Amino acid sequence: MFETEEIMINHLLDIYDNKFVYKEIGSGYGVADVVIVKNKAAFKEFSQERAGRHLQTNDQIKVFLYMRNKRQGITFEDLYNNHFLSKRNLKQNILRYLISIKALMYIDGLYYRNMDFKLFPIDCIALEGKLTNWYSGLVQAIRYKKFAKKSYVAIDENYAHRANVELFKEQNIGLLTIGSKINVVFSPKIEQPLDPIMRYRISENLIKINHYSNPRALREI
Repeated sequence: MFETEEIMINHLLDIYDNKFVYKEIGSGYGVADVVIVKNKAAFKEFSQERAGRHLQTNDQIKVFLYMRNKRQGITFEDLYNNHFLSKRNLKQNILRYLISIKALMYIDGLYYRNMDFKLFPIDCIALEGKLTNWYSGLVQAIRYKKFAKKSYVAIDENYAHRANVELFKEQNIGLLTIGSKINVVFSPKIEQPLDPIMRYRISENLIKINHYSNPRALREI
């Protein structure tokens, strides 16, 4: 039915026009074709409060999370000794940036977390679109379980008969077929994301998109 995966994915976006839907979102471990935000009202408010300030890398998130319980402050050497990072990367690419967006503060030789700067635990669904290669899509969708509560593969309805539905059930990965409408072949159970770092990374990337990208990236509630 569809000539390319991009045409199919854009068709999927049109169908989900009333959702908080984003295209090609990276988590630091692959790029999901489509991410649908479920706790959209809370995320929209959070994103607006951030005003574009966002963490750029998984390492920045790791360091920020490490600071959560360091209310008395922490030295650079302590941070360096507890992370597998070069001193230059830690100082220039992580700490300096976190201070610039007011996530951290540096006072009298110690780093402190800004208690007003928080991370958002996004509740999302991830979809991988494939025209015919359902198995490749399944492998990708399994990765998305690291940050999504549900993960799906969407394939052209003309090739739905090729997919091994039992394998999708075994992996708890959803299967959709796309034509003029969406057909849910298998709906997975909700699971907690496996990696909180990647879950936060999705949130941070979407905050950036909301602030800087064109309106297509953000569907109004």
